[in-house]
Amino acid sequence: MKKIQLILILLIFFANLAVSAEDSQDPRSLFYKANSLYEKRDYEKASEAYAKILDIDTESGPLYFNIGNTFFKMGKIGYAILAYKRAQKLMPGDSDLKSNLAYAESLTEDSALQALTQNKIAWFFKFPFREYSLNTISIILSILYLLLIAMLLAGIIYPMLKRRMTIIFLPVLIGFLLTLGAFGIRYYDEEILSHGVVVAKEAECKYEPIDKSNNYFTLKEGQEVLVLKTRNGWRRIKRLDGKLAWVKSDAIEEI
Repeated sequence: MKKIQLILILLIFFANLAVSAEDSQDPRSLFYKANSLYEKRDYEKASEAYAKILDIDTESGPLYFNIGNTFFKMGKIGYAILAYKRAQKLMPGDSDLKSNLAYAESLTEDSALQALTQNKIAWFFKFPFREYSLNTISIILSILYLLLIAMLLAGIIYPMLKRRMTIIFLPVLIGFLLTLGAFGIRYYDEEILSHGVVVAKEAECKYEPIDKSNNYFTLKEGQEVLVLKTRNGWRRIKRLDGKLAWVKSDAIEEI
């Protein structure tokens, strides 16, 4: 009888351990734990808890937003802006995110370099969809495409509906083309181009990817750049005003 009781106790003990281990790897549990640590102002442990969620390959706008807030409280402006920028790709219309990102960028030195002169045609296509993520734009594009196909088929099958369909078809076609242009521009900007943020306090930019090369200019924490390529611990970057240089890889993190 005692042996049976001992076996049951051991089974319950190991079952609890398994449940505890599973909970510790559950993204939702980790997220609540990290938020609790943040509210207690234990920002170092909160950032570690958020990092564990990313290790599970679980990305979300609110997660990156909270990571940005944590780094901001820790005084790591570069990492905060990096996290906010990552969140912006997933939830570009969030007002709190916009506010926090704008404030963090205002604290960076040389903040005037944060603004790029945008092509008017690109602006025309992007402006109506500025509040939507790339994924949402792709869904809208798919719906409009299917609607156009359905209308074309309806016009072929029911010729008498052609005139009525034309009234609706043209606005839908214009909407499809506008959405297609916005998707193409956003996809190129977010998926083809590699944007990066300076996470070091200062980053010396050189003419060549060697330590002995002369300094060209200095990047400040939080500045955004385009990352053109990476080679032997160096990144070839393009500053927002067009200047090209090489910088140590660990000074910049890609968005």
